[in-house]
Amino acid sequence: MSQRKTRPAKEEDLIVPNGNHAMNPGDGTPYELRPALVDGLPAKAGIDAFGGYSERIRIEFDHAHNELGPGFQTKYFMIRDEEPGVCRWGHDGQSFTIEIFPDDDQTWQPSQ
Repeated sequence: MSQRKTRPAKEEDLIVPNGNHAMNPGDGTPYELRPALVDGLPAKAGIDAFGGYSERIRIEFDHAHNELGPGFQTKYFMIRDEEPGVCRWGHDGQSFTIEIFPDDDQTWQPSQ
């Protein structure tokens, strides 16, 4: 089995292409989350308001993460340009690593 190459994720890599905001509702289609590795675990991830008012990061794991559980979402997050691949979240210095698959870059088109 061949291993897919990964690279550290930047915030713009995870913008949901069909996202929506409470003031600009979408058409009801399921959100398109991007395949990723979070702390080395297969997952899907995206950044959007997800129908609310505040931007947040959402992660759905293929198998539950020991600390984050089967799914995770927070509006208290930051992926700094100087430190791609590290998502800092919460108020107590928590973080996780997040990598994406570069071979998805051409098909992943964030909304403008």
